[in-house]
Amino acid sequence: MCINENRPLHNMAESEQVLNEILEKVAKEQGYDDFKITSKQISTDGANYTSFLYQASITAPNKEELKLFVKVAAAGEKMREIAPFRIFETESFAYNKLLKAYKEIEEKHDVPKEHRLVTPKFYANSDEYLREALVFEDLSASGYTMYDRFKSIDWEYTAKSVQNLAKFHALSIAWSIDDPEAFENTTPISMADNMDNIMGYLNTVVSNAILVTREENKERLRKFLDRVLDKNSYISLYRPINRAMIIHGDYRPSNLMHRFKEDGTLEVISLDYQTLQRGNPVLDLMYFIFSGSDKSFRDRYFDQTLDFYYEELCLALRRLNLDPELIYPRKDYDYEVLKVLPVGLTTGMFCLLIVTVDVEDAPKVNKDIAITDFAINPSNLYKTRLNEIIDFFIEKGVL
Repeated sequence: MCINENRPLHNMAESEQVLNEILEKVAKEQGYDDFKITSKQISTDGANYTSFLYQASITAPNKEELKLFVKVAAAGEKMREIAPFRIFETESFAYNKLLKAYKEIEEKHDVPKEHRLVTPKFYANSDEYLREALVFEDLSASGYTMYDRFKSIDWEYTAKSVQNLAKFHALSIAWSIDDPEAFENTTPISMADNMDNIMGYLNTVVSNAILVTREENKERLRKFLDRVLDKNSYISLYRPINRAMIIHGDYRPSNLMHRFKEDGTLEVISLDYQTLQRGNPVLDLMYFIFSGSDKSFRDRYFDQTLDFYYEELCLALRRLNLDPELIYPRKDYDYEVLKVLPVGLTTGMFCLLIVTVDVEDAPKVNKDIAITDFAINPSNLYKTRLNEIIDFFIEKGVL
């Protein structure tokens, strides 16, 4: 028996049908007889645009309640024509293959539990085109919450997030060594393979960014963008330089959750593996810093964050019985930081437009959403953050 309660008031019959089908599948696979399903649609208020999101519960006599989080595909044909990633196929790959391989590597090397990569419990997925869905444990039921996207990250949150990222990258290196054929043949596509599809959108965002740039810096920014946003130049920023790794591709606070344990320590868990790609690990680091921090944080912690990431990467590699000096020496890392640093500025322009959008101005999640819907009016916070980032890159000699 399946009963679906608390449905959203607006007409979303198709996504609800997909939701019910996959929850029934989970109930049967988990041995829930005579089960009852309740669900409600939730909103991230501008933090998600690819999926309809639901909290759900499965109950049955003499069984523990299953509290679940479900993503049902919202991206229709318009978005898929131009989106740079096969996002649902990629996330299915992440949970059905990649993260399982990573857990096997950690077990093989006896990585202590406290140092292992933490991921949400995964229950099921559907790969049917335009009806994709994924079911996870509901992390909010365990006390996890999202970071406020309007606030700058602090050091405690950054340290835990960067530590988590270093573990993820180290496991990618270990997998590429343990199973090079699988790494080469089944890992997701590179951002560089799809730039033609989004250059038009990027150019529109650039025009809007220049409009809100302080007058004295407009010409500097134009010259930088003319140089960097040449398609071949921009693609080169995303290609691996010394060692290819599987990177997250969208590593920002909106794709992380955190909680404080009883002893007061912070835990961070990464989500949304929709944009995995083969690329340079520094991209994830730049993305995290410049999508989530303000001037005050960068003035105090930018260099410290870069150092901390490399230190944590070395620790993670050693736990996997790999020598950082042979695998990814500091000189290679420092060189790549310098080469990839301009991505921090482009991230500020493109990503922050969505990260800082006012809730009432956020694009509405639906099957007809298109890439052009993301060319939104800049918020006041966007204007402030972008000009701070421009000042930062002037100080660094990039502009």
